Amino acid sequence: MASLSPDLPKVELDQHAVPQHNVTQAQITLLLTYFTCVFFWLVNSLTNIFELDLFGRWRKSDPDILSNCNDTSEPDNHSCEKNILSDHSRSSDEAISIHSINPNEEIKQRHEQHVKIEDNEVIKRPRTVSGSGKSLSERPATPPAVTLNKFMSSVVTFGAILFYFFLCDYIKIFPQGARSYSRDTFLFLVFLFFLVGCAFTLKSNPDKILNRDQTEEWKGWMQVMFVWYHYFMAKEWYNWIRIYIACYVWMTGFGNFSFFWVRNDYSLWRLLKMMFRLNFLVTFVALATNNEYMLYYICAMHTYWFLTTYIFMRTLNSWNRNSALMAVKFVAYAVCNAIIFDIPGVTYYVFRPFSFVLGLHDKSNDILHEWSFRAGLDHWACFFGMLCAYNYPHFEAFMQYVDSKSISNKDKALKMTLRALLISGCTLLGILWYSLFMGKDKISYNQTHPYTSVIPITIFIVLRNVHPVLRSYHVNMFAWLGKITLETYLSQLHIYLLSNARALLVFLPGYPLLNFSLATITYLLISHTLFSITNDFSNFLIPNDNKKLLIHLFYIVIIFSVSALFAYGITSGYT
Repeated sequence: MASLSPDLPKVELDQHAVPQHNVTQAQITLLLTYFTCVFFWLVNSLTNIFELDLFGRWRKSDPDILSNCNDTSEPDNHSCEKNILSDHSRSSDEAISIHSINPNEEIKQRHEQHVKIEDNEVIKRPRTVSGSGKSLSERPATPPAVTLNKFMSSVVTFGAILFYFFLCDYIKIFPQGARSYSRDTFLFLVFLFFLVGCAFTLKSNPDKILNRDQTEEWKGWMQVMFVWYHYFMAKEWYNWIRIYIACYVWMTGFGNFSFFWVRNDYSLWRLLKMMFRLNFLVTFVALATNNEYMLYYICAMHTYWFLTTYIFMRTLNSWNRNSALMAVKFVAYAVCNAIIFDIPGVTYYVFRPFSFVLGLHDKSNDILHEWSFRAGLDHWACFFGMLCAYNYPHFEAFMQYVDSKSISNKDKALKMTLRALLISGCTLLGILWYSLFMGKDKISYNQTHPYTSVIPITIFIVLRNVHPVLRSYHVNMFAWLGKITLETYLSQLHIYLLSNARALLVFLPGYPLLNFSLATITYLLISHTLFSITNDFSNFLIPNDNKKLLIHLFYIVIIFSVSALFAYGITSGYT
């Protein structure tokens, strides 16, 4: 077993930085559950090899396995975050005039055509199905079928990956190396990353504002900067990392608002799918590595902001089609948000009942200090995202006018002037924002961040979509990375870095760049595998059928309960 590297600074030593030898009851429970699943997987595999059909009755009674899914999706955001590929095309006779219809109907129709939702679905224009009063946009999409064989294979692979997490960051079978920062090396790698991506993976996409490929690209390059910020200990980029996290929270508000606005789907199934996507992987990773949930604060934040958006849209949802009543709801949300996060001490009392989940037991006397700090930093980003989603069609209509063909030189000059003013205005605002805020030290910047992060977000969105050419292409390498941001975020803490991101995982001592390359390849392969596994689990375990859902829940509870009882007996025997 590898010992702690002597190069690791003493200041970094804590309970997470040394190998752990005591196996927890939760870890034993997971191990016993895994062995149980492996046993059934082996039995199932043998029945297939010898052409037996021990599980045939279950398979034949499972409509999800036998169905042919015409409207398929990959679970997401996020999403929320797996993907329904939708037809973005729209003929000219489908265009909506902003002057000819009710503003709220105009907003809804434009969202229905091509607003990217949080679970990475792009909504089609609603079509009425024969014999049904609901449009397709109002009905939950049918998830892709996942067979029992595929599900069980995913379980086996998932358990093996969790065991690898356990070995790397709990037992610590590999050496730990000290992080070091060189601005020259860091900027060179960033330059190389963007050069390769932009030069060799540029790909066309439909000309739509904030189209799915564009937002995936946005998430992808930000995630790389976020992970490398930790890997190379690039502390001087702290203020920029705060902006990137605010962008993710903005997407949570924008995407989920868009979904509920278009689909009007507040079903338990939808809620469970979202909560599963956000918390399934982090729960098992935390149990396998014996960490607290709040160590992975991004998951806690996105869960909270999703729930606030859900409550906002579901409460008095009949008001959602009236602009005046929607204004009342937005004001109420803003007031509640300000009371919770802008009045000192209120955050603690509001979230104290949830301290068993949101608490972090470190050296602070207040176990909710981490949650209060992290959520407070971006407590206006989600609200701003919802406002942007609500007003998205107005910006789209403006850009369509600017991009349209001119009937006269005067009209052409006006449109060129408007585009130039938009670009110059955003540029000047960006320079002013950067000079006033981005030069601040960490503590000073944190005080202004909640109220100023919306500025760079707005500037980026406008400049990224200011011309059809910019909207019609995306960097495919970044977009691929953007689809697995949740997995890369969680994996970085255990198989890319170690000890709460304070040390490097070392495969090749003495070769930092080669080690970086090998660790990156392993890290990305495992993260992408986890992305696929989470999709399979979500689609199999949470069917859009209450009876089947209860059956699956029953089997899960039974297996984990029995494993927990055996684990309790084992740990009691040790003590």
